[in-house]
Amino acid sequence: MKPYRALTVLLTAAALSGAAAAQGFPPVTDHERTLASVPNEPNAPAVVLSKKSEFLMMGYGRSGEVSSSLLVKTRVKVLTEEGKSQGEVSIPHSSFVRLQGFRGRTVLPDGRILPVPADARFERKVSRRQRRSVTSVAFPGVEVGAILDYQYELRFDTFYYLEPWYFSDELPVLRSEVTFKVPRELQVKAWSGDPFKVGVQSESKQTPLGTEVRVWAENLPSVPDEPYGLPFADLATQMMLLPVVYSDEYQRTPLLESWASTCKIIDEQQYDKARRRDGGVEKKAREIAGTAGGNRQKAEALYRFVRDEIATEDLEGVLLEEGSSVERTLSSRSGDYVEKAMLLQALLEAVKMETRLVWAADRWRGRIDAEVANPGWFDRALVMAEIDGQRVFLDPSDRALGFGQLQASYEGTPALVYDKKKPEPIVLPESTFDQNGRRAVVDLKLDEAGRLTGTGELVLTGHPAWEKIDWQEDDAKAVEAWKEWLTERYKDFQIADVRAEELPDERKARLTWSMKQREEEVLGDESNLAPSLPLGPVAQPFVQAAEKRRSPVLFPYPEMEEVELRLRWPEGWTVEVTPSLAKQENAVGGLTVGIESNDAERSLVYRRRLELRQKQLGTKQHYEAVRALYTAVEKSDAQAISLVRR
Repeated sequence: MKPYRALTVLLTAAALSGAAAAQGFPPVTDHERTLASVPNEPNAPAVVLSKKSEFLMMGYGRSGEVSSSLLVKTRVKVLTEEGKSQGEVSIPHSSFVRLQGFRGRTVLPDGRILPVPADARFERKVSRRQRRSVTSVAFPGVEVGAILDYQYELRFDTFYYLEPWYFSDELPVLRSEVTFKVPRELQVKAWSGDPFKVGVQSESKQTPLGTEVRVWAENLPSVPDEPYGLPFADLATQMMLLPVVYSDEYQRTPLLESWASTCKIIDEQQYDKARRRDGGVEKKAREIAGTAGGNRQKAEALYRFVRDEIATEDLEGVLLEEGSSVERTLSSRSGDYVEKAMLLQALLEAVKMETRLVWAADRWRGRIDAEVANPGWFDRALVMAEIDGQRVFLDPSDRALGFGQLQASYEGTPALVYDKKKPEPIVLPESTFDQNGRRAVVDLKLDEAGRLTGTGELVLTGHPAWEKIDWQEDDAKAVEAWKEWLTERYKDFQIADVRAEELPDERKARLTWSMKQREEEVLGDESNLAPSLPLGPVAQPFVQAAEKRRSPVLFPYPEMEEVELRLRWPEGWTVEVTPSLAKQENAVGGLTVGIESNDAERSLVYRRRLELRQKQLGTKQHYEAVRALYTAVEKSDAQAISLVRR
C-alpha cells in the first residue's frame, strides 16, 4: 500500500526510537505436540496453531511520534507431506512498510529445536520505484509433525494502516488474535467481516495512554480455493480499525470520518498541488485535439495520447507520490495509475469537457464496503467524462483498452466519484455476455487420400480481445504465441500462415491461419475430427456437488462462445458419425449444438454456441445450473465427426 504520510499535516516522517524487543517463543503445549489432524478438515496439510498480532497506533505513548508498528507471531504445524511446503514463508515489505526483527525456528517431533539461520533469508525486489520487496525464509529440517514458529515486526511512518487483520488463512486456524492499541488523541471506527459466521469476540479497556482493543476468533476453517471461487478477502474473517478523528487540546481534525473529509484531506495535501503545476498541459491539449472533429473525437485523441504515449508505472492506489504533478507526468512521459488519470482529466478540461476522477477497485482484490471511508479500498483512478450528454469511463493506464472500455475486474464494482465536497458512490457499468465473444470459423476439406486441409479464423471481442491485445512484447512474439496455442489444440495438424491483428479501439482481435493434417496422422480410409476445436473440447470445471461447494462462483466476465466448422469431402466418402444435437437453457446460460448437412454437395456445417450470461452465481440452484450446462458441453464436445471411405 502507498505511503499515507501526506494525508494530514499531522503526518511527518519519524524513526521509531524504541522498537519492541522480540520476545521468546512460548513453549509447545502437549495438545500442540500430539495434534495429528484438524476436526472438520481431516485432509488439511497443515494447521495454524496460533496467529497473534499487536498493533501500536501512532506510537501509543511514545512522545512526539506518529509512527506505528505491527508485531506478528505465528505458529504452524505440518500434518502431511504436502504440508511441508509451509516451510517457506514470504513477507512483503517496502520503504513504507519496513520489516524488522524476523526470528524463526523449527521444533521437531522429538523436541529438538532448529533456529532459522541468517543465511536462510532471501530478499527479492519486486518494484524499484515503490521500493517494494519480498523476503522469503526457508525453515530448516521441516518434516511431518514439525512445528514452525516465527515472528517479525512491520513499522510505518504513519498511524494509518488501512489493511484489515486477517484472522483466517488458507489453512485452518485454531486461534487468531489481534490487539489494537490506540492513543487517546485518536478516535477510530471498527470494520469487520465474518462470512462463515465463525464468531469474532472482543474486549476493550481504557488506559492512561488510550484504548486497548483485543479481538480474537477460534477454530476458523481454511479459506477455500475452488474453481472460479471468490477472492481470499471475500471469504476470510477479518477486522480493521480506521482513524476517523484526531483530537487534542488544541484542535479537532476529521480524518477518515466520511468520504467528504477523506477527499478533502487528499485534495488539500496532494491533488490540488498536483493540478497547480500545469507545465504546458493546456497547450498540449489544444495541439492534440485541435484537428479533431466533435467532442468525442477530441476526447478519443486525448485518451489515446495518454494511453499510448505516457508509460504506465505499476504503482497502485489513489494517492500521489511526493512531488507528483500533471506537469511532471507530461514532461517525463511516465506516470502511475492516478497520475495518468489526472493528466487525462487536465487535458480534457483544457478543451472544455466536464470530467470527474473516479476511484475504482479491482474485484479480485476483494469486495469493498462503500459505506466505510477507506481510500485503501481503491487501487486505481479513472476519468469520468460527460461527452455529448453521456457518461464515459476512461482508464488510460492500459494500451489494450479501447475508449470507454474498462478491464473486466472493474466492471460492475462499487466506485467513488471523487469530490472534496460531494463525493458520490456509484457502481461502474458492466458489459453483457454478447459483448464478450469468441467466434471461431474453421473451413476444412478432405481430399481423395483422406487428408484434411483448410483455414481458420478466430475473432475475439470485448474482454476476450483485451486479454490478447498487447499480450506479448511485439507482433512477432504474438504470432509465435498464437501458433503455439493452435499447435497445442490441433496436435494432428501442421499450422502455418498465422496472422494476428490487434484492434484495441475496436475492442477486437483477429487471428487467421492455414492448416494441413500431418502425413503420419492420415489413415487413408477414415478421418476423425473434434468439431469444437479450437475452443473445445471443454472439461467440467465444477466437479464438486453443490452441498460440498463452500463459496459462490465468480467468472471473470459473462461471455458468448461460438464455433462453426465447415466440412467438405470428396465423392466416395460419407459421414458415419456426427455429434448429437443439443439444446439447453437454464438460469445462467445456454448451449446450442446444431448440424446442417447437404448430401448433394457433400458438405456439412457444425455450429456450437455456449452462453454464460452471469458473472457471479450465489445460490445453490445457480451452481447446479452451471454444472448442468458444463456437463452438457463436455458431453457434446467429446463426440467426434467421423468420415469413412465407402
